[in-house]
Amino acid sequence: MSVRSAQRGFTLIELMVALVVGLLLVLGLIEVFSASRAAYQLSTGLARTQENGRFALDMLQRDLRAGGHFGCVNDQARFLPGNVTPSRPALVSTFLTDEHQFTGQYQHVADEALRFDIPVQGHNAAGTSPGETLQIGDTPTVATSGGQWAPAISATLFARLLQPVAGSDILVLRHFSPAGAHVAGVTLGEPAVVAFNTSHAERLTEGVGTPTIFGIADCMTAAVFGATADLTSGTLTVPVGGGNLRSLTEQPFVDGQATLHRADSVVYYVGLNAQGNPALYRLRHTLVGGAVAFDNEELVEGIESLQVLFGQDSNVDALTRPTGNIGSSAHAGALIGGGDENAWRRVGMIQVGVVARSPERAAAEQRDTGVAPPLSLLGLTVTPSDDGYYRASYEDAIALRNRLFGN
Repeated sequence: MSVRSAQRGFTLIELMVALVVGLLLVLGLIEVFSASRAAYQLSTGLARTQENGRFALDMLQRDLRAGGHFGCVNDQARFLPGNVTPSRPALVSTFLTDEHQFTGQYQHVADEALRFDIPVQGHNAAGTSPGETLQIGDTPTVATSGGQWAPAISATLFARLLQPVAGSDILVLRHFSPAGAHVAGVTLGEPAVVAFNTSHAERLTEGVGTPTIFGIADCMTAAVFGATADLTSGTLTVPVGGGNLRSLTEQPFVDGQATLHRADSVVYYVGLNAQGNPALYRLRHTLVGGAVAFDNEELVEGIESLQVLFGQDSNVDALTRPTGNIGSSAHAGALIGGGDENAWRRVGMIQVGVVARSPERAAAEQRDTGVAPPLSLLGLTVTPSDDGYYRASYEDAIALRNRLFGN
């Protein structure tokens, strides 16, 4: 005789309860994952923003500290009236005719990129002066003309910039490279030949594969010129032509005391890259085939705005010696002296600031601007839009070490 066992199972109510509990667990896991993902994006964005902002300032610092470098005597001292004579101009330039060199009319160079008599210049973007407010949105606005800066950017320079962003300042630097090669000898003529120590050749090519603009300086005189370099043999050929209106036909420096430098003419600005993202760019000028050529180098992605203030010497009188102490600070369009070459030569300190944003949008909520203070950049209020990007501002004050304390 068989015994029938009782059948057991889940009731419909028990199954529904189990499904609800499981669904709640899954929803909890999804919420934890979403929060973890948002926290990861926020922390990654914060780290990348800090990294980009600091790297951008580091790049600017290295070039700015060389401002005014013309060998063992800076550009300020060379251009003091008492140090300039017909036989010893402030700066010998093969980019000038004999007449313009003799009268010191450096503005007559064929291209403004070759105005090495003004190592530091700037252009202030409209609406970005201290006390004003800059609105930053998801898609940066590309400037349409050089008139959107003060002083206005020339049509030549504006055409060389790669989609320059409106609301961002522009910084122009022209100077001799910090390290140089010992000059072994100079053969004057057409062409002139400069011999230098081959073991120092790498000092001329640091960061630049094939330099074409050079400077020679001792403690009395400096010269800038275009040349063809043979780094293996340690010689430079300085022809008439190739960007030079004349060759080195007179000895502007003392044998055995002169140093050969690469002459850099660069422009820092914010532009849009190929992906449509803002980035810090450096425009570098060279000579190719006798004409000024240029190359736009993308340095740091995610930089939305560059702001610059210039500290002038407490003595802005061009006929007297500078004190080496900073007396005032202003943007490029408000320098004492109206922004002429003498005003720029009295700049001894530069304040730079950048707004950096995260590479990707974050899932976290935007900060409440009614509670948290807006971003501030050198006295400029920066108001970002609610687009999901994390942003931060970074500032630094950089001394032009060649122009402080009477150096």
